[in-house]
Amino acid sequence: MSRAQRTRHAAPTVICAALALGVACAKSHDPSRDRTLVIALAAEPTLLAPPLIAETQGFVVADQILERLAEPDSTLDVSGDRAYHPRLAEGWSWAPDSLSIAFRIAAGARWHDGRPVTARDVRFTFALYTDTAVASPAAPLLTNIDSVQVRDDRVAVFWFHRRHARQFFDATYHMRILPEHVLRAVPPASLRSSTFARAPTGSGPFRFARWVPGQLVELAANTEFRRGRARFDRVVFTLAPDPTAALARAITGDVDVVPDLHPGDVPVVARSGTLAAVRWASLSSGLVMLDLRDPARRDHPHPVFGDRSVRQAVTMAIDRRRVTVAALGGGAVPAVGPLPSALMRRAPATMLPFDTTTAAALLDSSGWRADQAGGARHRGSTPLRFTLLVPSTGLAAQRVAVLMQDELRRLGVVMQIEIAENAALAARLSDHQFDAALIALDWDPNPLSARQLWGSKNGSEENSNFSGYHSDAFDAAMDSAASATDSIASLATSQAWRALIRDAPAIWLYDLRRVGAVRACVHPAGVRPDAWWASLSDWSVSNTCWAGSPRPP
Repeated sequence: MSRAQRTRHAAPTVICAALALGVACAKSHDPSRDRTLVIALAAEPTLLAPPLIAETQGFVVADQILERLAEPDSTLDVSGDRAYHPRLAEGWSWAPDSLSIAFRIAAGARWHDGRPVTARDVRFTFALYTDTAVASPAAPLLTNIDSVQVRDDRVAVFWFHRRHARQFFDATYHMRILPEHVLRAVPPASLRSSTFARAPTGSGPFRFARWVPGQLVELAANTEFRRGRARFDRVVFTLAPDPTAALARAITGDVDVVPDLHPGDVPVVARSGTLAAVRWASLSSGLVMLDLRDPARRDHPHPVFGDRSVRQAVTMAIDRRRVTVAALGGGAVPAVGPLPSALMRRAPATMLPFDTTTAAALLDSSGWRADQAGGARHRGSTPLRFTLLVPSTGLAAQRVAVLMQDELRRLGVVMQIEIAENAALAARLSDHQFDAALIALDWDPNPLSARQLWGSKNGSEENSNFSGYHSDAFDAAMDSAASATDSIASLATSQAWRALIRDAPAIWLYDLRRVGAVRACVHPAGVRPDAWWASLSDWSVSNTCWAGSPRPP
């Protein structure tokens, strides 16, 4: 990338006056820009080491560098292996008893430093993901894998504790294969602070090029990629926390893809003449995570949310439909369960209703008495007050928070709003230093992944169970579902959702409908509900794109 390009991406964006009219500003053609795909990210990745990634933007970048053994197709059928395409593995075979799967590493698969990918890398990857010193958020989802053995240089064999329909999914979806020769000398507990965590070596279609903190992450095409060179020389992920500024940059030609567009901006995109609105199928939801334990003393209940009746009352005080429509318009629909509705088709749930009368009665019964002057409820001398963390990158989320604040105030609950930068919010969740947090989640296709957030077995509490929730009923239902046939699994997950709804460790608000803006001459490919970015290397571009000038052959 030229110095001029670096300056353009690093400098503040000047919003063209034509934005209000939805008309593209005149811009001279820059040939060096033709083979660069620029994608706006609302938040900067925390790191790029897959075992430690807990936020979407980290996977958006890392998934271009590192590979899974196999990728699901757009149907996202997690049963068996019918819906999967070979990726780092060129093929696989099942044992007659279905308790093991042998994956054959693709011929010609090489790390970006030229070393061949081997079955030893696969074995090493499983060991690292499941090492308690790493505390990977994915570890609770790998518990049915007993071990990974090396049959020969190119064949890795996964052994399972028990047979079930999602064995193949478990072996392939959660892990990106890592280079043993690069990470062998890194102590597992030091992975987060390692060079690899911010500049990984992978085997995928793009290589890591550079990371300019607070500005961009840049990748370069892997010219030796065994499946063929990507259509773009470079992919630049530019930080654009302000959605209005991101759209302005797209209209002026500085950005090619804005993945998360506010629905109200779709008409602006339509009038631009250079952009197209793309609706991404989504497995995304918004919720308020509640901390059930005292942040200062984790062996004690939270002074407010340690009481289930209070959690139920706060949940019932929120009108999901009103909040969703007022803050997000057509960008979301009210939640119908703890997971996106697409994941609950076979296991419906009945949510706690919007009912302020019952909510008030629950608070009364828990000793939180209403103030005659209409202020905050009190229990003794303690006011009913908590703080909600809200991401700084989401203006819609901030509107949601203000609406919730108003509804809770009417019940005598004081909710203070604290705006937090994305990395700080993630750190507060991981360190259990919060009362409540408004977050958006991108779910994987397996409903059993709810164990990451709510399970209290197999180290979940040290990983992504930020609320400190513990329920024997939920854990037992998840265990039953994990080892059952589809019909029995649906019954078991229904029991799990009932336990969650009854215990209310979160306020489930809405399912998000994703819409993005893409330069009209850029053609997305392989977009999936769980990952719009899954096949960026297969995206293509028209022969003419910038200012009517032909792109080089």
